[in-house]
Amino acid sequence: MHKFFSPKSVAVIGAPSKTGPGALNNVENMLRYGYEGRIYPINPKAKEICGLKAYPSVLEIPELVDLATISVGRDRVLPLFEQCVQAGIKRVIIISQGFADADSLGAELQREIVDLARKNGVLVIGPNTLGVVNNFQNFTTGFVDLPRPEKFSKISLIAQTGLVQVASKEFAYKSWGKAIDIGNTANVDFVGALEYFADDPETEIIALHMEGMQRGREFLEIASKITPNKPIIVLKTGRSSGGAEAALSHTGSLVGENAVFDAAFKRAGIIRANDATELQDTLRALVCLKAMKGPKIAIVTVTGAAGIMAVDACEEEGLELAELPQGLSEKLKRGVPEWIHIGNPVDIWPVGMIGGDVPGAVGMAVTALLESPDVDGIMMIALAVNSPLHNDVVDLTEVVSEARRMAGNTKPIAIWPYADDKSFFPDLYEAIDGVASFRSPEQAVKGLSSCYKYHKLRNREIPSGKHFIIDRDKVDPLLERGRKQKVLAGEDALCLLNAFGIPVVRGSVAGNLEELETAASELDNPLVLKLSGSAFLHKSEWSGVKTGIETTVDLREAFREISESVFRIDPKLKIEAFQLQEQAFGKELLLGLKRDPQFGPVIACGMGGIYTEVFRDISREIVPIDRSVAKRMIESLKIYPLLKGVRGEVGVDMEALLNALERLSFLAVEIPDLLELDINPLLVSETGCRAVDARLLW
Repeated sequence: MHKFFSPKSVAVIGAPSKTGPGALNNVENMLRYGYEGRIYPINPKAKEICGLKAYPSVLEIPELVDLATISVGRDRVLPLFEQCVQAGIKRVIIISQGFADADSLGAELQREIVDLARKNGVLVIGPNTLGVVNNFQNFTTGFVDLPRPEKFSKISLIAQTGLVQVASKEFAYKSWGKAIDIGNTANVDFVGALEYFADDPETEIIALHMEGMQRGREFLEIASKITPNKPIIVLKTGRSSGGAEAALSHTGSLVGENAVFDAAFKRAGIIRANDATELQDTLRALVCLKAMKGPKIAIVTVTGAAGIMAVDACEEEGLELAELPQGLSEKLKRGVPEWIHIGNPVDIWPVGMIGGDVPGAVGMAVTALLESPDVDGIMMIALAVNSPLHNDVVDLTEVVSEARRMAGNTKPIAIWPYADDKSFFPDLYEAIDGVASFRSPEQAVKGLSSCYKYHKLRNREIPSGKHFIIDRDKVDPLLERGRKQKVLAGEDALCLLNAFGIPVVRGSVAGNLEELETAASELDNPLVLKLSGSAFLHKSEWSGVKTGIETTVDLREAFREISESVFRIDPKLKIEAFQLQEQAFGKELLLGLKRDPQFGPVIACGMGGIYTEVFRDISREIVPIDRSVAKRMIESLKIYPLLKGVRGEVGVDMEALLNALERLSFLAVEIPDLLELDINPLLVSETGCRAVDARLLW
């Protein structure tokens, strides 16, 4: 990968065209960009391109080049790629479009390129790509004429589009240091690019633009190794829930693609940005501020209104207002009226204006807050007015710089300079170590929040999952039946869960009323009667559940009502069996699994019952999970206070619930071909938890 970014020689293959990608565009851009390596234009119809000798074929170049770029019509790409292989070139960038991004013929052409590359050990970026940029080496393979930026950061970009590479002013912080557009990912993908940037000394932060991906598990493995040392921020687009519409289970409908990516990023320690602005602000924060070790924020402001905005933003981002250092309030109030209140936010304007020393008040406050062990970061709101009348009040850069020097630390300071000269002050503030300037109070707070997220992510523990002993004699026949039928439901599903140590309610399956009455005599009242079978995966839609059965008369009436309900909805549908269970009581939860084609099994926990899809109170994680992750899943739910117990209610048995989650994670590992599993509801009370209904899909 190194020679993609720092080649000493490049063969540029393409037609000399000023209207589209071609040898002229690429050669001219390389020269304008200041590339100092050897360039060999390849075009059989040209003698010279941009003052450089043109060659009819890569086979006639006088040396083995480090890199070749191809930008011709797609029908000509494969023969030219074959020439590169024949010449022994090991790195090729195919800029041309019309492959897997276009139609079936293009997809087949791309498969041929990939097969040829694999057989000959050639790395291919693209097709459908701008290739790479390396601003440290004045190198670009793009056909878009862009000037080399004077300032750029040690942020490297991996994108699935050239847009983010070209529009660096809208996405990056002071332009990308390096960038790669992986295009159609012939055989250089996110995993390969991450492996390179992981050890690249010129890369301190990695940004990703992602539409979709392959090799999900390998991606998680390499990203998890990188994030303790280098932050990874991803802008994942295509956040559609359409993929979940056809799911047969509650879990399937609730764990769509977007939710899976969220869980995967969390597992790998990756920060997710929701839009271009958030990506840029997060990069700015991590470049300028680094990590923030805690959630406690102090706000210093010259306007009370903006201070309130910052407080609201802190609450939304999960940050806390810090306690002011002891004695700071008294120091700031010396010589000013008693009616002036000093709190957090620290409204410095009345103190400074009445006291006649705004810079002094700001310096005193910022220094004390930086020195305080109870403050993890500072959000500062300052004027940015270009006026000689207010210069001592407006330009606080020297004050902030001195406070930093006095405190002797790099605790983050996020500043919002507001008013009419915002273009001038951000650079002045950001010249101070550990200071970043943002375009709104909300963005400044989000910047601090990103730094705290990264601190937590880089210090996270990777769960390994617990191993449990199971009875294979019970499990294997049930798995054989489920794989054959593609579904396991009712008592069979509950028996499998019980074999994995997940508690279930006692019950039985019967085909007629007589068998039901016999089964009822062996169970404890009250009872529940349900429809059973693959035709009734969502029983409530058939009015297929009757509770509170105490007597034989109750059982017969429930049997009649369910049978009539099914007949009304579908007269031709035959009820194959009924399920009779002891009625359990408690809070209704959903536990589930869904196998993602890229990341493997995802475990879900949330509000259960018939309104699961309505309230969508669900927490998700990539399998495996351990006890701490299971606990975090439960605590993240909106219904968690109800599980703990409110208004005198006794809380549920958390140990039993955590144990069930850990065992479900183990089940997912042990049954690798399982597509989905749904436990709904799992009834949880102060005495334990029991699965009431379940289904498994293959």
